[in-house]
Amino acid sequence: MWLLITIFAYAFNSLSLLINKFLLTKKIKNSAVYAIFTCLLMSLAMFLLPFDWRAPTGYEFLIEVISGFLFGLGVYFMFSALKAGETSRVIPILGGIQPLIVLPVAWFWLGEAVSPRFLVALFLIIAGTVLISYGGGKIEKRAYWWSVLSALFFAFSVVTLKAAFNSQASFITPFALSRLGSILLGLILLLWPKNLRDIVKELKTPNKQSGGLFVVSQLAGGLSALLLNLAFAISVGVTALINALQGLQYVFLLLAIIILSRKFPSVLKEDIKTKILIQKILATGLIIIGLAVVAF
Repeated sequence: MWLLITIFAYAFNSLSLLINKFLLTKKIKNSAVYAIFTCLLMSLAMFLLPFDWRAPTGYEFLIEVISGFLFGLGVYFMFSALKAGETSRVIPILGGIQPLIVLPVAWFWLGEAVSPRFLVALFLIIAGTVLISYGGGKIEKRAYWWSVLSALFFAFSVVTLKAAFNSQASFITPFALSRLGSILLGLILLLWPKNLRDIVKELKTPNKQSGGLFVVSQLAGGLSALLLNLAFAISVGVTALINALQGLQYVFLLLAIIILSRKFPSVLKEDIKTKILIQKILATGLIIIGLAVVAF
């Protein structure tokens, strides 16, 4: 069940990423503004608490808030990287680095075993991730480093929240309370005068198209986060692999890019020449084989 949930989670996240790229390129100049809106909207997760409230200990509450804060930082740097670089480069960097961090941290902190089969699947998925990003176009240094920072924060957020799930034996309470950390980050980002000015400007002159797309993006991203954390909560010993399966996003993104890059070339500047398509199809094949290894 965790595998099926993970697939749907990354499908929704792919939709969210495409819309985010469009808005950050064409509609919203300050990526921090986008991150603030995203983090503050996570307050909606509080409505889930009555369905499964379990009072956390001081330690559990602390790691939940830390996890959410780290997640918010990951979101902020991901948006910054998406605005500065190409989607087909930024997202593979995130996907390739993140599981490499999660694997040793989950082994050290959570005691998750690493079997040979697990390593084979992880290797295939990461190999597909690297291949699909290789030679896909230039990426600015700042976009590269922002991608690395985003991967780092997302990785530690994942393991920290998994520790909370294990400790509290609950899904909804740790997930909802972790969003408090993201809300905190959004409020901190508001302290920057430029961010506050840009927020006020966006609210004073709202764009109907941007607003509608933003809502769709947030719904898709929120559903993705909910499903992904559910997969983490109900699974046993596969935290790093679930994280590595974000390579599935490239399957969905590849199809979307082929269809949309011709219609929106100024937003999705992707090379879809035959040679590049073959490279990306081979990479997608590695990801699917890796998925098959763990599933069967």
